[in-house]
Amino acid sequence: MTTPSPTAQPHGLMGELRGTMANFAQIYFIPSAGIGALLLALLTLSDPAAAVTGLAASVTASGVAVAMRLPHAQRHTGLFGYNGALTGVAFGALWQPDAIFAAWLALCVALTVVATAALVRRELPALTGPFVAVMALSWAMLPWLELSPRTRSLACDMGSPSFVFCSVGQVVFVAPLVLGLLTWYVLALWNARATVWALATGVTVWVLLVTLASRWPSMAAQASGVGINAFLAALGLGVFGRRLTMRLTGAALAAVICVILGSWLTPRGWPYFTLPFNLAVWIVLGVTARDRPGRRAGGA
Repeated sequence: MTTPSPTAQPHGLMGELRGTMANFAQIYFIPSAGIGALLLALLTLSDPAAAVTGLAASVTASGVAVAMRLPHAQRHTGLFGYNGALTGVAFGALWQPDAIFAAWLALCVALTVVATAALVRRELPALTGPFVAVMALSWAMLPWLELSPRTRSLACDMGSPSFVFCSVGQVVFVAPLVLGLLTWYVLALWNARATVWALATGVTVWVLLVTLASRWPSMAAQASGVGINAFLAALGLGVFGRRLTMRLTGAALAAVICVILGSWLTPRGWPYFTLPFNLAVWIVLGVTARDRPGRRAGGA
């Protein structure tokens, strides 16, 4: 989700392979093939089926980016493919694969690349907006697609601080606590400062969540969404260089949006995925943009 640094990037097949791995890391704002490979390994331990569809989607996204002749430096840091990779992981975690599944996934992945490229050209932060859009489209098309759901338990235990680490893993549908903890550790290997502050913000949100749960039942009902979206908002605003107060504000705003959207969408059977994170970060970036006139909207 970040703008890559102007360092030299490898060309050819090796460069595209690096980009395919970096797609997974960019979900967490990291332009690194090595970190992406580690995240894919953790996903494989948690859910091999989701890892396979995620990898297939990542390869497809990289291929679409090549076909569109998008800038190779940005391709190789995963900037155009992370929404496609996340879409593949979500498909694999939610539905059973079949021919219709594969065809629809390929179309959705291509759409995420096109949408991400359009936003990048306008120097706007795509975040996971394209992913949310194609997942909403898929949900609307379910009566016609007839995709078979998978049965998985992705809930985190809100009763302990481990909830925060579990939420970090659930961004990419990694459910077990220990793998969520390892996911956080992998992120910290790249940017310890931003990741630790995002975790601290997540802990703050968790404390508020536990405190308010008895008085605000709808908050408890959206605990999983709050954990995921608050952490991403804090991490993203940190990567975009916003100060700690703005990161806390973004995380709190994402939590409130989760409750509002959840109270409306959950009874209708519609998930909101990472939409609250997107809305919160876009709002905070828009409000604070005037204070940072020399900074590109898509910069890290």
